[in-house]
Amino acid sequence: MGRKIIVISHNLFAEGLKRSVEMITGKHENLYAYGLLPGNNPADLLPEIEKQVETASEVIILADLVGGSMCNAATQLLTHKHVKLVGGVNLSLLLELVLIPEDQEVDLVALIGHAREAIKEVILEQRAQNDEQFF
Repeated sequence: MGRKIIVISHNLFAEGLKRSVEMITGKHENLYAYGLLPGNNPADLLPEIEKQVETASEVIILADLVGGSMCNAATQLLTHKHVKLVGGVNLSLLLELVLIPEDQEVDLVALIGHAREAIKEVILEQRAQNDEQFF
């Protein structure tokens, strides 16, 4: 029984995040993804997710959207003291989380802060060039 990281989302976003992380860092046996497909109910996924919760000493659930149906449904799992839920997952947050060794404590406040800092507008700077600088 160790740490499990569960990503939940609308449609295939969670699976896409999982695949992206594993493309960058390799396979993670403790990383799971569940997506709510059109026409389905979030409550239908909870029993499968709860199986993962019951076989871990620590569970961190990352939801795509605070207040979204998947995040709201997952709040039922917070009755387990070893479960933490974060809404608003991004690739930066998930990457940093999966790279934390299982024997090291997870500081979610710091991870969320790092994930926020990773969101930036990318701007190309125009440099003034005169003939002397060009050559």
